[in-house]
Amino acid sequence: MAQEAATDPLYWKAQRRVWYPVAIGGFLVALAVSLWVPDNIAGLERGADFSIDYPLDPANYRIFLAAVVVLLALLYPVSHFLPTLRRRLLHKAQFVFAGGLALGVWDLLTSKLFVLRPPYFPGPVTILDYLPTNWLNLLGHIAASSRLFATGLLIGIVAGIGTGILIGWYRQWFYWLFPVLKFTGVVPATAWMPLATVLLKPPPVAMAFLLVIASWFVISFMMCQGMESTPRALYEVSETLGAKRRFLLFHVAIPHAMPSIFTGISMATSMSFLTLVAAEMMGATAGLGYFINYSKTFSKFYQVYTAIIFMFVVFSLILALIDLAKRRALRWQKGLVQQ
Repeated sequence: MAQEAATDPLYWKAQRRVWYPVAIGGFLVALAVSLWVPDNIAGLERGADFSIDYPLDPANYRIFLAAVVVLLALLYPVSHFLPTLRRRLLHKAQFVFAGGLALGVWDLLTSKLFVLRPPYFPGPVTILDYLPTNWLNLLGHIAASSRLFATGLLIGIVAGIGTGILIGWYRQWFYWLFPVLKFTGVVPATAWMPLATVLLKPPPVAMAFLLVIASWFVISFMMCQGMESTPRALYEVSETLGAKRRFLLFHVAIPHAMPSIFTGISMATSMSFLTLVAAEMMGATAGLGYFINYSKTFSKFYQVYTAIIFMFVVFSLILALIDLAKRRALRWQKGLVQQ
């Protein structure tokens, strides 16, 4: 097992079984804090220091912790029949333990001791008390943000790959377009907000434009760099075998740039997500950015934190899908490059 862990590029963390019960213990500690540490809101008054309807019922939080403990306990015996799952669980065990302790400390400092006071610092109790009765509203905002994000990113990917091919393959296009690309790259996408608001109607068009700008530069640049880095020997071998210029472009230069394209898409996804929140504050009537701005206006910071958590989940899923597509498209690289 130790030798396998040492050579496994994905699950390289030491596969010591003792860490798995320790990981479960992290969430048990968090549950014990919630059950046995008394609440203390000395010096705070509902309706004065924070709203009268501020969520503080710990029931959902405790159910969540207990469910995680039960799930982890059930996964371990199942993993004996699934070696890959077992390696993954043991690899993540220390991080899971730290996550459980972090929840306990967060709960202790907010909902228990109120060292971090409402309404600015909600705890996990507040978020999980609010979420079950408002998830449908949040789902609508997630759907609105996802539509806008997908539209802007997909247009940015198509435009970026097209521009990257032009400036990476044709000298004339490089001469005229690359200076424009450099100028666009040094200007943050949000700096175009005043211009986009005036020139592009309705607001969703302006918001999508900002996301396109945020992704177009990165993908174009990475595409160009990937094509320019193609070894000359590949072209020479192909030409020796009778390849024409069109063949060199589509069967040598572009395939060689594929890793750079996916790197650019991952970077563009991050930059577009950062731009999304600001873009949805310029006239949107739905979306996570709008929801965050609305909640902040009414000092409902537990809604802000909830939206941020959902943004993290959605963004992680998008990156996971991109990574899956990358692995499938670049499966020929397996064994040639370090994971």
